[in-house]
Amino acid sequence: MPTFDTLIRGGTLVDGKGHAAYTADIAISDGHIAAIGRGLGSAAQTIDAAGLTVTPGWVDIHTHYDAQVTWDPELLQSTWHGVTSAVLGNCGVGFAPAAPDRHDWLIGLMEGVEDIPGVSLRAGMQWQWETFPQYIDALDRMPRTIDIGTQLTHGALRCYVMGERGASNEAASADDLRRMALLIREGMAAGALGFTTSRTAVHIDVDGVPVPGTFADSAELCALAGAVRDSGHGLMEMVLTGAAGEDVEGLNRDMRILREVAERSRCPLMYLLAQNNTDPGQWRRQLAVSEDAARAGLVITPQVAGRPIPILFSMAGEHPWRFMPSYAEIADLPPAERVRRMAEPGLRARLLAEQDPHDTGFSLLYKSPLLWDTTFVASEPLSYMPDAGSSVAAIARREGRSPWEVAYDRLLENEGNAILVHTLVGYSDGTANAVHEMLRHPLSVLGLSDAGAHCRFICDGGVHTYVLTHWYRDRDVDDPQRLPLEFLVRKLTGDNARLYGLNDRGVLEPGRRADLNLIDMTRLGSGTPYMAYDLPAGQQRMLCRASGYVGTYVRGQCVQADGELTGVRPGRVIRGGTARRG
Repeated sequence: MPTFDTLIRGGTLVDGKGHAAYTADIAISDGHIAAIGRGLGSAAQTIDAAGLTVTPGWVDIHTHYDAQVTWDPELLQSTWHGVTSAVLGNCGVGFAPAAPDRHDWLIGLMEGVEDIPGVSLRAGMQWQWETFPQYIDALDRMPRTIDIGTQLTHGALRCYVMGERGASNEAASADDLRRMALLIREGMAAGALGFTTSRTAVHIDVDGVPVPGTFADSAELCALAGAVRDSGHGLMEMVLTGAAGEDVEGLNRDMRILREVAERSRCPLMYLLAQNNTDPGQWRRQLAVSEDAARAGLVITPQVAGRPIPILFSMAGEHPWRFMPSYAEIADLPPAERVRRMAEPGLRARLLAEQDPHDTGFSLLYKSPLLWDTTFVASEPLSYMPDAGSSVAAIARREGRSPWEVAYDRLLENEGNAILVHTLVGYSDGTANAVHEMLRHPLSVLGLSDAGAHCRFICDGGVHTYVLTHWYRDRDVDDPQRLPLEFLVRKLTGDNARLYGLNDRGVLEPGRRADLNLIDMTRLGSGTPYMAYDLPAGQQRMLCRASGYVGTYVRGQCVQADGELTGVRPGRVIRGGTARRG
């Protein structure tokens, strides 16, 4: 009679706690790690992991699968890249609670903020809930490839409680705050992992209206954070004014508000931190606020990215002519026909002569004087830290042309399948030194993959793979920026699990969940992002395949092997406050 269900033999274990890697066997029974060591006994299935690196499965704390999880059990962009637990409900936008007459409004909010096609949301979503507890129960009815956990969101909550007053960002009354706090406590008791809110002007709905909660005062934020604290688990995530560099003084002000909310509510807080192009040193001042708070016994955690955050401009997705008046006449054409029309001299001349009439969202980016200095011609393989000489501005200077002309013509190359890489944040000085320092900071956590969002122009769901190759494997051992494998794995697993109290996963240890990656580090890598048209209603999204993941296991079951899904679906919904060890 076998002693265990599965025995993984001879792998190099990186435990998710930062300890030195070592060689050992892992025994799995009933979806958990039963033992680690040598000579453990027999098993129904034995896997030879010699030469492979064995890690906990990645815990991705910043995804936007809130709608997609209602129709898609696989979440390929994460599963391909070794993610075994994904957290939804970030940036203050989600779909619960949802009054029956506000479904279209919530779709417009998600479409505007996270750039997920509204037509796909309408075609794919099955509204089987009104309250947040009903939402999490509905998600739990679908067997999944990987685990998901979700958070309450300020946008949905404010609209549900306050109706149009909440949607239009009117001030909340005392009764509004009481009702919102009550629903937060109810949602946290049902299993929410936390509560999220957004204050950045970049986050707008499909009609250009700021997200509900954008202008919430400290009294509202403290009341909601206090409700999270009262639940006994979870945290409050805030996207701050100026997070993308659009309002430097506003970001300084919001850091002061963040500290005030932490002091008054005593709730753990988290904010998104990145180097912006407007004030490249601002992130250091933000980290100083976190450090000072820690000395005072408060928790203000910076969530950072694993690489500069790029926007991938393409004619099939996002590009600076999308809002030009003349573009409207071709916007709904099939991609190939749209590219053909844009190559016509007459339309080209008109589009290059026009000005974007809008002043919100991406239009703000396209009017930045730094736009073409921080946009680069894509290389093969795609570089997220490109050479300054490949910037559109540098090419324009060499060719004696307008950078707008250079960008336009480059995007039409390769039958309109060319890509330009705009480094939105994290690459302001032409290096990733800021990203490196943020990753190394003892208070930071690694997130910001945005998996599931910005389908047409961001493809960061596989950043976990990039972190291991760029910061560890592909650097010389004496490179001062090389980060230890053990450190990076801890950032991808144990630290993120602990952040949300998911103490049943994230490390290799007897009693923990058998969520694992078996990795061939010599083959580990990411492909070039490509456009797929597989969202509901045939809409597009960028995908990026991975290589080197020999096997990814959820609850001890192999869900993908070398990029091919096995079809098993052991994943379920994570309930906050219940995911304790064992």
